[in-house]
Amino acid sequence: MRAPLVAVLACSLGCSQEITPPIGECLAPRSIAVIVAVNDSVSGTSVADSARGVARAGAEVDSLRLFVSPPRLLGGTKLGTYDVVIDRPGYHEWTRGGVVVSQQGPCGNTIPVQLVALLQRSP
Repeated sequence: MRAPLVAVLACSLGCSQEITPPIGECLAPRSIAVIVAVNDSVSGTSVADSARGVARAGAEVDSLRLFVSPPRLLGGTKLGTYDVVIDRPGYHEWTRGGVVVSQQGPCGNTIPVQLVALLQRSP
C-alpha cells in the first residue's frame, strides 16, 4: 500500500506536461572538436606519446594536447571545418583536411569527431 502512495506523490510533484530545463549548471564535458588516435601504420600500436599536431579552423589554430589514457591528441573547441596535421619524429607528416565538426550536446558542448592517424615511417 505504501509503494503506490509514494509513486502517486512523486508523480504529483514531478510529473507535468511542461518540459522545463534543468536547474543549476550543466555537467557536460568540456568542448573538444577533434580527437586523434595516432598509430603506426604497420604495427597499429599507438605512437601518440611523442606526436605533435594542430587543428586549424579558418584563422583559428589550436595545438593538439596529449591525453594519456588511452593515448590520443585532442584539440579545437568550436563547430567548423578543420584541417588536422600530425607530426612525429621518424614518420611522415599526416594531414586530414575538411574534417567537419557539426554536432553539439544538450548543454551546447561540441561533440568531437574521432580520427585515426596511421603514420608511415620515414626512411
